[in-house]
Amino acid sequence: MQNTQIPTRRQLCLRLIRYVAPYWDAVILGVISMIAMAASVPMLVALVQPMLDGAIAGKNLELMQLVLLGIISLFAVRAVAGHIGAYAVNWLGSKLVLDLQVEMFAKLLTLPAPYCTSHESGNLVSGITSDTEQVARTFTDVITVAVKDVLVVLGLLGWMLYLDWRLALLALLMALAMLLITRLVTVRLQKMAMEAQQTMGSLNQVLEDAIENYQVVKLHGGEQYENQRMREKAEEAHRLAKRRMAMASLRVPLIQIAAAGALAVIVYVTAQQAFADEITAGSFVSFMAAMLMLISPVKRIAGLKEVVRHGLGAVESVFSLLDQEPEPDTGTIIVERARGELRFEQVHFYHDREKSFEGGSKANPGPGGQQGIGACSALLGITLTIQPGEMVALVGFSGSTAVLTSLVPRFINPASGKILLDGHDLRSLKLASLRANIALVSSKTTLFNDTIAANIAYGALGRATEATITAAAQAAHATEFIRKMPQGLQTLVGEHGVNLTGGQRLRIAIARALIKNSPILILDEATEKIDIESAHHVQAALDAVVQERTTLVIADRLATMEKADRVVLLGRGGAVEIGSHRELLARGGAYAKLARALYAQKDVMARNSESSLG
Repeated sequence: MQNTQIPTRRQLCLRLIRYVAPYWDAVILGVISMIAMAASVPMLVALVQPMLDGAIAGKNLELMQLVLLGIISLFAVRAVAGHIGAYAVNWLGSKLVLDLQVEMFAKLLTLPAPYCTSHESGNLVSGITSDTEQVARTFTDVITVAVKDVLVVLGLLGWMLYLDWRLALLALLMALAMLLITRLVTVRLQKMAMEAQQTMGSLNQVLEDAIENYQVVKLHGGEQYENQRMREKAEEAHRLAKRRMAMASLRVPLIQIAAAGALAVIVYVTAQQAFADEITAGSFVSFMAAMLMLISPVKRIAGLKEVVRHGLGAVESVFSLLDQEPEPDTGTIIVERARGELRFEQVHFYHDREKSFEGGSKANPGPGGQQGIGACSALLGITLTIQPGEMVALVGFSGSTAVLTSLVPRFINPASGKILLDGHDLRSLKLASLRANIALVSSKTTLFNDTIAANIAYGALGRATEATITAAAQAAHATEFIRKMPQGLQTLVGEHGVNLTGGQRLRIAIARALIKNSPILILDEATEKIDIESAHHVQAALDAVVQERTTLVIADRLATMEKADRVVLLGRGGAVEIGSHRELLARGGAYAKLARALYAQKDVMARNSESSLG
């Protein structure tokens, strides 16, 4: 069972450190460089004192030369250390992104199908790209502030205490007062931002209600009422926006006034000491320079909490994916090439995700001891044997047909019952071995943004020759349109195969199944519309791919049902009728009614086509 305990900040940080630990040499190099940069700041400030008191006031040219040489040397050290430190830290961040993205993608490929279908692809992609980059940014910011800025602050404070501890304590008190003012204003702005967010949520709700229920609004004369609701929410949002702008614009003047007051107090006290010959001009300027240079690093340290908060959210998102349980693969039997016999024995499946996808361990019995019978059921007690090479058409309720074909490659597992391949329970087979014996053809299956050849030979790309790929394309009746492409087999199909028509994509999928040459084929015919021009090519390709294969086809065309060895009519929960097309028509049951409706629909379409041609 998935561990639902929320990790603490300390646990997240320690776990993240494990990803950085292997690159300890880069960490040490970066830290040493930042220490050198931090040490140069108080040293530069300290040189101000001898330059003013000794070199300028004392007119000592030799001392001035030494001070200038020291300043140049310190800036050279800062330049070299800054370059090395920035490179090392950013290299670490980039390496962290690389390692996390590779591990997350590898983990994603091991997760069960329900996880991917229950999450939007955009969110998964964002988690692998944006979240990892946010983690890296947070890492570089934290290590820079924690090492360089903290050491700069300590060094400057140490120098200020050395010059005059009373002035240093006074400056600290003034700084704390400024931080307190900033904190109070920031907290108030955060509260106002939350209020504004709630108001905007109410405003959006009014908009959505009016747009989604526009027919009710018009029929019941609600335009004036909706306009009034909209005006009230918009005015409330406007009032909050004015208050936020007033508070935000007040923050800078308050800080500036507080800073000016603090500076005036310190200058006044320092002037009193200068009048009493307790401090020199060089010491005073050096002290003021140190105090001013404290502002930027202190601000960054104060803002570190918010940086860490955003970063830990991204870290938690990354690790939540990495902590997902992989698809269970407890099978031990490897089947090189199956004969293709499939047997379903009292197979139950429920739409309830928790029951279905976890093998039924949590399925609670319903009335009469039956598990979850009702609206959530998809398959109830399916018993069916499919012989090797037999073509079985699945007709009827789309939820049941899709579930039945998803159970065979174990994208999902039955709540109860067994599915056997050549006498082996599917759960006893290694997943890779089972899926190597199954091919899927569906025009819903989007293509990869790669060449036509790579899409045809996907999975077998390392061992497929151009002759093999060409033969598969020819058998799938795809050669004709491939030859017209700019680069032939090396033409890029575009994102999701956008450069191809629906019929062309389907023939590429058929060629992929042919080159795999699996003994079991799952064919989904309930797909997007295919252009009339390529319809006969698609049908010829389908006829080729089903030859000598155990085929499960989700059928929506009469031609397919007529060609199938058997037809299984599925309803909401199980098999309604099983038999050949002719047998089921002769019975005059539910399938016969469906077939008559399809025949009638076919006749109407034919007449419409003839009249349009005439």
